Amino acid sequence: MNPLLMSILLIAALTVFGRTMARKIALLKALEPADRTNHLKERLRSLLVLAIGQKRLIGRARERSSGVMHALIFWGFCILLVRSLTLYGEGFQPGFHLPFLGDDHLSGYLYIALKDIVEGVVLVMILWAIIRRAVIKPGRMYNTFEAYLVLALIGILMASDLFYDGARYNLIQLHNNPGGLHFFNHSRYGSEFAWTPVSVGAAALISGLSAKTSALLATSMFWLHICTQLVFLNLLPLGKHFHVITALPNVFLKSLGYPHEKTKLLDLEDESVWEDESLGINHIHQLDWKQGLDLYTCTECGRCKDVCPTYITDKPLNLHEFNDSLKYELIANADNLIRRSKLTAALRQTEDAGEIEKLKEEIASLNSKKQLIGDVIAEDTLWACTTCRACEEVCPVTIEHVPRIIAMRQGQTLMAENYPNELDAALRGLERNGNPWGIGYDKRADWAKGLDVKTMADDPDADYLLWVGCAGSFDDRSKKVSTSLVKILQHAGIRFAILGVEEKCTGDFARRIGNEMIYQMMARENIETLNRYKVSKIIAACPHCLNTLKHEYPQLGGHFEVIHHAEFVEQLVKDRTIQLTRSLEGVLTYHDPCYLGRYNTIYEQPRDLLRSVSKDGFKELERNRRESLCCGAGGGRMWMEEKIGKRINREWSEKIVNQEVSTVAVGCPFCLTMIEDGLKEMGRETTIRTADIAELVEKNMV
Repeated sequence: MNPLLMSILLIAALTVFGRTMARKIALLKALEPADRTNHLKERLRSLLVLAIGQKRLIGRARERSSGVMHALIFWGFCILLVRSLTLYGEGFQPGFHLPFLGDDHLSGYLYIALKDIVEGVVLVMILWAIIRRAVIKPGRMYNTFEAYLVLALIGILMASDLFYDGARYNLIQLHNNPGGLHFFNHSRYGSEFAWTPVSVGAAALISGLSAKTSALLATSMFWLHICTQLVFLNLLPLGKHFHVITALPNVFLKSLGYPHEKTKLLDLEDESVWEDESLGINHIHQLDWKQGLDLYTCTECGRCKDVCPTYITDKPLNLHEFNDSLKYELIANADNLIRRSKLTAALRQTEDAGEIEKLKEEIASLNSKKQLIGDVIAEDTLWACTTCRACEEVCPVTIEHVPRIIAMRQGQTLMAENYPNELDAALRGLERNGNPWGIGYDKRADWAKGLDVKTMADDPDADYLLWVGCAGSFDDRSKKVSTSLVKILQHAGIRFAILGVEEKCTGDFARRIGNEMIYQMMARENIETLNRYKVSKIIAACPHCLNTLKHEYPQLGGHFEVIHHAEFVEQLVKDRTIQLTRSLEGVLTYHDPCYLGRYNTIYEQPRDLLRSVSKDGFKELERNRRESLCCGAGGGRMWMEEKIGKRINREWSEKIVNQEVSTVAVGCPFCLTMIEDGLKEMGRETTIRTADIAELVEKNMV
């Protein structure tokens, strides 16, 4: 081989790659800080399962074939990297091999056998990938030149290595090895060609070539492989296939303990954050480096939009394009962002008033000239999201979309005071009466009249607080659910109480639309009330209340044990505190609420209860559990009109009707309203009943 040529190629390619990566990393470092280095053991597990194990690709039944195809290409590419390192060594020293992978180790033979078979498999998978893109054309995918180019480059890497080995085989076996080529040959393990059937097959295809031509072919395939890999390496950071490099670290750095980064607790008392417009995300420089890494890592696979309730009902939110728009804005402002970061660091270190003013002016001049919302992301796009997290559950590289969207809404609501007008009434209701319905707070406990329900003021030592929620207190349909839940708890002999007029909205709705000011006001008042009564255990009938009380109140010092009513009642049944009869007639199905399922992984307890009351059987909906379709009311959408495209609840109701069921059970007041309204719109409310789990349990108790 040629050590000089190999040195030139490596130095040139790695220098260009190093410069590109240094700039990419510098841009990330210029963004806001983020802490993602804790719980290393759990992060390694996520890396192994999600990234290397490709769980979200091969684990989805709906797209298992394409998932397996991608996984095999990925694994094959990883396995071939070891071979490529060997070839680089061959360029300097004939017969080079990595430790324990030479012809004097069984592991060396096992590796070349694995590598050989994998290369053949990858070539088949690449052919299948090209057919899918060119002929089948799945709706979620974008056909781009880059996609075909990358498939071609991977194919060249596999084929060049196979034909390199094939040409070597012919020179050694057919032409008496004129160049004295090194090959594996051991008294115990035999010749390497007995272990590499695919390479031997490639050799058969070119067996008619002369020794000179075979030698030329071997040399050509060797350098083709090297050059292709180095070109590929430098192309990766320039397009969507940058995820080949960033996917593993992005998965390793994913959020832990909660499905995505929690909404940041803003310091609303700090005057400086109002002055520099740093509440929420208003400008591209306000992204943190992990959010920037998310943008780098988007594979543009389209899985997010394929499950997004807004996209499939013709709303303008396309998360692939959303990510791309932010990424292009980030890259377009790279020089300014890097310069801005350096000036900001200098600003922190100086105490000179004149220098401070000068630095502030220069920093302000480096801000992007585009408005993030309006110029980069359309307003309708921002407000279309229901925060259901279906996109995040299917993303193979664990991109967190929702936190960015909420942070942008914070910027619009707090700084720009620009949000949908129809939210005004609900926000006024929160401020004046502690609920988005705007009904007088003094009527909050009216639903419980005649039920002999005590308040915490009456029984401060109650074992459980029943958090009724705004819907359960004010919405006529949801009041029936509250009544059923009370009867279950009373039947089971549970000592519980409600807050009554002292309960206020948890603030979930305000936080999802970015109004952190009202959220914090609601949350602090509730926490003060709960702490005054020394509440420790809470039963919540609404998944949105559950999620806020359990995961977000701790940010403000509110630490409580919160359980959804389906979990609690299921445990009562399991303990035989209450007993159920299978008397519910007709086929029963269940809709997974987003904030109960995807946010809190509560899937089986509701199903166990429903199977316990169903006489004629339980049937899963087409989209269930992690891929359940959102009802359309989350993320503040309960209080906004759907003016664009098809109504989400109509889309879901049609799918429910197609399942030919008699009853659809829910575990969320928003879902109850949306699905019931959708069935009414279709004129099917009399043939398909919508009921909360509590109602079905209460009707079937012994």
